Amino acid sequence: MHVQFLTHPAVRLGDLLSKSFESNGAPKELVVVSAFASLRTIRRIKPIFQEVQTSGGKARLVLGVDLGGTSKEVLQEVAGWGISVIIVKNRQIGVTFHPKVYLARWDSVAELIVGSNNLTEGGFYRNYEASTRTSFKLPKDHHLLDNARTELKQFLDPAGPVSKELTPKYLAELLALPEIPPEVVAVRRRAESIPRRPPSDVFGYETVKPGPAIAAPPGSAQPKPAKVPAKKTPPSVPTTDTLAMQVRAHHNGEIFLSVRAAYQNPAFFKWPFKGTTTPKKSGNPSYPQLLPDPVVDIVVYGADGKPVKSLFGYALNTVYYATKSEIRVTASPLVGVVEENSIMVMRRSDSADRDYDIVIHLPSSPDYPAWLAACNQEMPRGGAPVGRRFGWL
Repeated sequence: MHVQFLTHPAVRLGDLLSKSFESNGAPKELVVVSAFASLRTIRRIKPIFQEVQTSGGKARLVLGVDLGGTSKEVLQEVAGWGISVIIVKNRQIGVTFHPKVYLARWDSVAELIVGSNNLTEGGFYRNYEASTRTSFKLPKDHHLLDNARTELKQFLDPAGPVSKELTPKYLAELLALPEIPPEVVAVRRRAESIPRRPPSDVFGYETVKPGPAIAAPPGSAQPKPAKVPAKKTPPSVPTTDTLAMQVRAHHNGEIFLSVRAAYQNPAFFKWPFKGTTTPKKSGNPSYPQLLPDPVVDIVVYGADGKPVKSLFGYALNTVYYATKSEIRVTASPLVGVVEENSIMVMRRSDSADRDYDIVIHLPSSPDYPAWLAACNQEMPRGGAPVGRRFGWL
């Protein structure tokens, strides 16, 4: 038996699990226990659970639903896997189901990870977490593994009044509860969404990479890249997943973004765009377009610090107008709402069915000055006396 202490994100749980599964194949037994689960991370681990199931192994998922950290969409997703899913919830006020345990067993080895890592993108890739990884050689360490399983039985194989199998009937009951939120709300409750104010520079900064992209389904067609005029890349900036910028809004619903920011961090924008527009009139030029349209959630904050407009699951048409070197997105419902030089804060979403979370602060928003201070670069002025500003967080 060997015990290793894991400091996350230096040693990331998501990477470690992926390597174990690649090296050893599908486990004979896989049990995951987590207080919270995000839809994106659940879909990451779905293939390995399916392999365990189809190969005749034992698979179990034990989830908590406290504090709105696990969404309706997560429960609907895992209910269709055909594995044992147990929900743990004590209705006594002030009591939270909070363990995180990962057990994988093969014929000759087993791994047991116990720590602070939830089944979320933060817990798998980005957060600062601490855990222990205990490796067992089998059959030599069988008795030690059995002892660990016995001591952790309350979580690995829960029973009693606060645990219940996720049957179709129980799923319907859970989906009807207001305390089980949709994924877009659960993201915010797990503190994975954009904060109201940018982090203070009183605190330090170091880059933490997000998790790898989830592979497209086999056989899915990829459009050919459209040609984009060559342009000198501006000085590099930290590769982050959050961008704040002053935006220019037009009466037709178009909002102008920053080409300079796109050249600095191409991956953030999936740049260069690989699709092309279809001209409305024959003979008009076509332009590079991001396809499919990014699906976003947008919340606009006004003078009293409360939302004045919200769009959820909105398909954001995104086009690069090469002749003017402009990136424009179209959000017609924001016409008459978003004022000139409002600050748009974009963050790559942790939700599997969203591309970006977007918050827009109008100049009257009490949080506007703090976000403006975070915009530490100037865009080309284009003849204007003052250029718009943007910054990476």
